[in-house]
Amino acid sequence: MSIDQEQQLYVIPNDYDGYSCLGFDVALQRAIAYAKWAGVVAPDPSLRGTDEGYADYERCLKAVEQKWRETGERCPVELTPQLIGLEGKRVEVVDRDGEERRFYVGKSTGFTPCHLEILKRGDDGGFSVTGAPFRSVRRL
Repeated sequence: MSIDQEQQLYVIPNDYDGYSCLGFDVALQRAIAYAKWAGVVAPDPSLRGTDEGYADYERCLKAVEQKWRETGERCPVELTPQLIGLEGKRVEVVDRDGEERRFYVGKSTGFTPCHLEILKRGDDGGFSVTGAPFRSVRRL
């Protein structure tokens, strides 16, 4: 993992000769929510944007995984609150930037699922929901 202070990102290499990026604020917000859900010590906000801050994020995520392994309960932290209960339904949203989209609401697998935008019924998957909080959500 490396740190891009200018863009405020953790840059995380993957096994496919690529990388993912995680914003400092997103990492801290998720780590706080993970810690609360898993019942562990919250991360130290003063470590935001440091190696230690990323280690804190990983610690909290590992606590979520451990709770899932022990209980089978999946952590809802990365779900889009406005879409909870609409899984499998077709919706029309107006996102925070005013963009209007229609999609089926899916849900990823794993111990920290997120909602997915599935474009057509029968598609095998989709991409993570973006643009929340939504200005409006309408079930179609």
